[in-house]
Amino acid sequence: EYMVEIKYDGEEVSGSFTVKTDPRIDVNIDVLKANYKMSKTAQKLSEIITKAGQQIQETQKAIQTVREYSRNNRSPKTRDLMKAVKDLETKLKKLSEVLNPTPPKQGIADRSAGLSSQVRRAVFGLAGGLEPVSQAGKVRYEKIKLKAEVFLKEFNQFYKTDVEEFKKLVQESGFSLFKSFKPLK
Repeated sequence: EYMVEIKYDGEEVSGSFTVKTDPRIDVNIDVLKANYKMSKTAQKLSEIITKAGQQIQETQKAIQTVREYSRNNRSPKTRDLMKAVKDLETKLKKLSEVLNPTPPKQGIADRSAGLSSQVRRAVFGLAGGLEPVSQAGKVRYEKIKLKAEVFLKEFNQFYKTDVEEFKKLVQESGFSLFKSFKPLK
């Protein structure tokens, strides 16, 4: 039961009312709880995939900074660094394309083949609703979950090995965002 107070132009009216469920709809609390639990699990997967995409973008920006540094400071170490930049960019592009494929240059951009789109669709299929999640929705989610696990394994391996090796190479090259200071005369 709820209490309502309405004030308008110096007058005040209050009253109480009871909210009742729609008799045409049969709401099963156990189904709602199960759907909620399942959708929360699926949303975690969606968040992880989104974080992976953000991390790839951040890494691409960092690589671009290193590329610009290497162009301005030619040395044997920076040549090795440029080779590593190209190799890392190729691998990052591959990971990025799995998440969000580049659409063709013309026509309607269809990104439905990307893992991030597929995960979002699977999450949407599990979220909400008064009815139990369909078997098709569960199967779709399980298939996407397996694809995501394979991607995340490759993603984590790439960052553990390739990116860490690249960081060491950058350190050894003497990379710094600031040049050494020379007093002006």
